[in-house]
Amino acid sequence: MSIRRLAAIAIFDVVGYSRMMVEDEEGTHAAFIAHRNGIDPIVLNHGGRIVKGTGDGLLVEVPSAVEAVKAAIEAQWLMAKRNTALPEQRRMQFRIGINLGDVIVGDDGDIYGDGVNVAARLEALAEPGGVCVSASVHEQVVGRVDCSFEGLGGVEVKSIPRPVEVWRVVFDAQPSARIETLASIYAVPKVAVLPFVNMSQDPGQDYFADGITEDLITALSHHRDLQVVSRNSAFAMRDRDLEVRDAARELDATYVVEGSVRRSGDRVRVTAQLTEAETDNHIWGDRFDRDLDDIFKVQDDIVDEIAASIHPSVERSEVAKVERASPEELDVWDLILRARQEDFRKSPEGSAEAIRLLELARDRDPSSARTHALLAAAWSTVAFNRWSVEGRKPFEELFRSAEEAHRLDPNDPVAVTMYAMAENYAGRHQSADELALRALSMSPHDALTLTIAGQVRLFRGDHERAVGHLTAAWRLAAHEPWRYHIATSLAFAHYLAGRYEAAWAWAQRGLEAGDYLQLRAIGGAALGQLGRADESTWQVQHVIDSQPSASARSFLRNIQWEHERDVEHYREGLVKAGLTE
Repeated sequence: MSIRRLAAIAIFDVVGYSRMMVEDEEGTHAAFIAHRNGIDPIVLNHGGRIVKGTGDGLLVEVPSAVEAVKAAIEAQWLMAKRNTALPEQRRMQFRIGINLGDVIVGDDGDIYGDGVNVAARLEALAEPGGVCVSASVHEQVVGRVDCSFEGLGGVEVKSIPRPVEVWRVVFDAQPSARIETLASIYAVPKVAVLPFVNMSQDPGQDYFADGITEDLITALSHHRDLQVVSRNSAFAMRDRDLEVRDAARELDATYVVEGSVRRSGDRVRVTAQLTEAETDNHIWGDRFDRDLDDIFKVQDDIVDEIAASIHPSVERSEVAKVERASPEELDVWDLILRARQEDFRKSPEGSAEAIRLLELARDRDPSSARTHALLAAAWSTVAFNRWSVEGRKPFEELFRSAEEAHRLDPNDPVAVTMYAMAENYAGRHQSADELALRALSMSPHDALTLTIAGQVRLFRGDHERAVGHLTAAWRLAAHEPWRYHIATSLAFAHYLAGRYEAAWAWAQRGLEAGDYLQLRAIGGAALGQLGRADESTWQVQHVIDSQPSASARSFLRNIQWEHERDVEHYREGLVKAGLTE
């Protein structure tokens, strides 16, 4: 059954799209998808949704005219920033038109009506990279957004019987504080390490080739001048038989690393090559034949060559390398690789097996900081999903492993990140803050590091900076199975900042990936604050069905936020949503 409601409607349209499609159809489409992925979290941060793509544009609905204009300004600024990092043939500019009006919402979520038609006409009047709004939007927004307006008068437009009063938005070149972190990810080259091919006779050695790939991704991600496609995003390309250029476009990458691994007895052969995606120019390639006990040296050599090839001005001695102690025994590394494969299943059984294998590795080589850090990560999956492993206490195991990893190697980025997470959830806010900042200095473009840094800011009450870090993490973690945790943290950050529409928008997005109880709870609390009682009750009922003893007190029990006002704010929303005290 369709419904009517008042909403701000924004139309985004690509300038010169038809010409670009004629010149390069696949490249234009890929560039558009990448731009859309950049715009999506901005719309969510303002409580809106992308209703649909329109071929060469987007139809967006936002509950508030003020938030719609803010979102449009941020999107235009971010797209300009993003374009500077792209080859000229992949650059795009949008025109945006915004109208406030009555819309009909169909059963499929699509929207219709004159409000949409007017927004489309306004879009056509905007300059490339600009925004035009109707009089109804101008009346709601003037004086409430950091911009000014230039009146264009009444304009006669197609299919609208009366002239439409149009205002052009004049905005500063400076972005809002919370998208500076998101924008920074476009300032450095992006590298995709595609899954290395197992050339051994034994298919059972796939995990070994995957381990080489994952270690290269990890090592390169600690280079401050590179952005690296996340593990799951890269592995989504496996077995798709794509050309390098097509894979790069899907991953929005500037460079692609590909290679193979052949393991035979105590010897290993690793080949690797680096290609510039748009030009298909082969930049570097090499082959490494080594004893297996030299595998870590091979990885370091490849990382050095890649970084030096992308940044010729960077001396090899300055290449940021992961300072990690190699396991004393090769079979320890083998256990770690197998454990990571299990952990990526993101199931109770997979996590239990990953923990078993990592504890075997830890017992054989107690001095490996990386093993303890990975063990902490595995326990965090169990803790946050409320799974059970042999009746043990996941948070205690997480704290113990993270602390030991950091003690063994305080310069290992993964160890520092996991220790920051543990300190955060233990309520030791100052320590968590210092550790998160140190982790960011080592890995500024790592999705997990940005997520933990955002959660630390959230716990400390710095909600705007939390949104910045977490939005950047969301952009980088496109295919990560734990991405819904980022959505959960973003929902909390917006809720605590009093932006309940945005909190609900992020809760909905997170629930698309997994039915996580905290998402139901924070979504219900946001709806409760908005006075949408029926919807909030429906969310809370899901919580009660899963945990009949659930109460506001039970959801607050493990929250270690620094400020009591934030805890009370959340309690208030949970009670409004229908949970008992």
